[in-house]
Amino acid sequence: MKKTLALGAAVAALLLVASTPEAAHAQTSPRVAKDRAENVADRREDRSDQREDVRDRKENRKDRREDGRDQREDVRDARNGNNGPRDRREDRRDQREDVRDKREDVRDRQENKRDRKENKKDRREDRRDRRTPRN
Repeated sequence: MKKTLALGAAVAALLLVASTPEAAHAQTSPRVAKDRAENVADRREDRSDQREDVRDRKENRKDRREDGRDQREDVRDARNGNNGPRDRREDRRDQREDVRDKREDVRDRQENKRDRKENKKDRREDRRDRRTPRN
């Protein structure tokens, strides 16, 4: 009788162990295993996205801080008189020079383009002249 009780207890213990989630996990179907793997990958990707969002927010805070510093510096300069009429005149002069330089660059590019076209035409005419027989 003791043997049967011990045997019964052993069987009950095996059944109890077999019904645990770990044992059930070991016996899952391939489809369930694939779904779990996809869920794990999705969670990993979500965490990565969250980290990236945190990084972006941190960078935006940093940019806003720098913008605030710049604005405070501008206000300080205005109070100290560093932004007077002479400075504004110099700023406008610099802007005009920048615009002039840009226009000049555009003109140069257009001129270069025209020159390339003319050179291409000249080369084409030279080839045509070489091909045509002289009488």
